[in-house]
Amino acid sequence: MTQTTLTRPRAHESASQAKQPQTPALEVNKISKSFGKNRVLTDFSMKIMPGEVMALLGPNGAGKTTALDIALGLQDADQGSASLFGMSSRKAVSMGLVGVVQQTDALLTEVSVRRLLNLVAATMRDNQSVDEVMEAAGITHLAKRKVGKLSGGERQRVRLAIGLLPDPLLLILDEPTTGMDVRARSEFWDFIEAQAETGRAVLFATHYLTEAQQYAKRTLIMSEGRVLADEATDELRRKYAGAHLTIKYEGEDAVAFDQMAQARGKRDWSIIADAGRVLVRGHDLDDAARAALNLPGAHNLELRQSTVEEAYLKLVGEDK
Repeated sequence: MTQTTLTRPRAHESASQAKQPQTPALEVNKISKSFGKNRVLTDFSMKIMPGEVMALLGPNGAGKTTALDIALGLQDADQGSASLFGMSSRKAVSMGLVGVVQQTDALLTEVSVRRLLNLVAATMRDNQSVDEVMEAAGITHLAKRKVGKLSGGERQRVRLAIGLLPDPLLLILDEPTTGMDVRARSEFWDFIEAQAETGRAVLFATHYLTEAQQYAKRTLIMSEGRVLADEATDELRRKYAGAHLTIKYEGEDAVAFDQMAQARGKRDWSIIADAGRVLVRGHDLDDAARAALNLPGAHNLELRQSTVEEAYLKLVGEDK
């Protein structure tokens, strides 16, 4: 395996000031894993580059946690390989190159936030200052409060601060905004985008599919241990869910349907004409828009790209 020499960012440096690795931040290649007769992963591959924000989506039981555990060296794959920054996962983790924020990490509840972070920092050989990570995570005002008195969203921010302590080049986030209100989620993602701009790679798993659509440059959808799609997020929406066109018209529904069906030809458009309104779903709807504008009394044309949620439901539904 090719070894990569990394310069660790000091506490006062941003990740962009450190030497960035040219190899993937995380790479798993055709890994398979079974527990007894239960096959959890089958030829699963995933790669994320420095500075990239990637969403990992899949239903419960899809194998997301097992895939991440193998990537982090917490479990061994039956087949395939996993590496972080071109080295073994365990070595990269021990060097503090990876910060992990999990939804259900147990936290000491009878100590203050500052005390907890100091205790965690004491286990690391190289870390940012506690004051820096509290400021970055937006919890400086909570420094003296006992962890047990925090809300769910505040505890998530404490977990984020812990993940930032080693000044990692890769952040792995598991349901990171669970328990946060709308404002807190928006502020959190502003922060994560700023981290990616410094060169940090960010991989997150979430059930909030709108978060994948808004913040992930790439999205991987998996089900039953297999990759269903791994695309740039906008391309995934276009490729797997298409677009929606609606327009209002005057006249007979049957006439409008026939006119749109003639324009469709052999393309995979779904057409509904009802009560003076046409709805068309499919790919490459420019011709559909031109045909719709020729309907009698055509007005109020709307054309929108499908969502990540629609692509997800289509892919996962077809996999059942």
